[in-house]
Amino acid sequence: MDLRIVKTKKNIKEAFIKLRANNTLEKIRVTELCQIALINKTTFYKHYQDIYALADEVEDETILSIMNSFEHMDSLFNKPDSFVKGLYYAFKSHETWILTIFSGRINVLIDKVEKQLKMQYPAGNRFPEKDIVLSFLFRGASQVLMESKYDETALLDTVANITKHIIVALDF
Repeated sequence: MDLRIVKTKKNIKEAFIKLRANNTLEKIRVTELCQIALINKTTFYKHYQDIYALADEVEDETILSIMNSFEHMDSLFNKPDSFVKGLYYAFKSHETWILTIFSGRINVLIDKVEKQLKMQYPAGNRFPEKDIVLSFLFRGASQVLMESKYDETALLDTVANITKHIIVALDF
């Protein structure tokens, strides 16, 4: 890719993140973003259809970063405690980004990560029960792990224990 394009997109994304830190997605305007990024609107529209397309790209890059840091992602059904701890630390290590980029849109984060996880577990397509359990455990665990006010060790042990009991009870 042309270095000018790389720099322009980097400036656009940095301006977006700066605006997103203090605004809902719906309140961000292309004109203001272009002023901060030091580009004109034509340049913005050359790269993105609208603010939502830019947001989607930034969100996807953040999800990719989260997933790349998710140790033991493939261990839900054989080592659920490792899966839970890996999930927690993947989210925790990206907490600032998550709070900025997904502010008011945590459901988008959850949906996108769940989609990535389901691609990791293609057996869910053959066994709908595993797919349902994956959704149930991931959505429940992620909500508790992201919003909890509990001691980290107790939280991780409890969620890992619950996850393990569900997996064992269902004989996966």
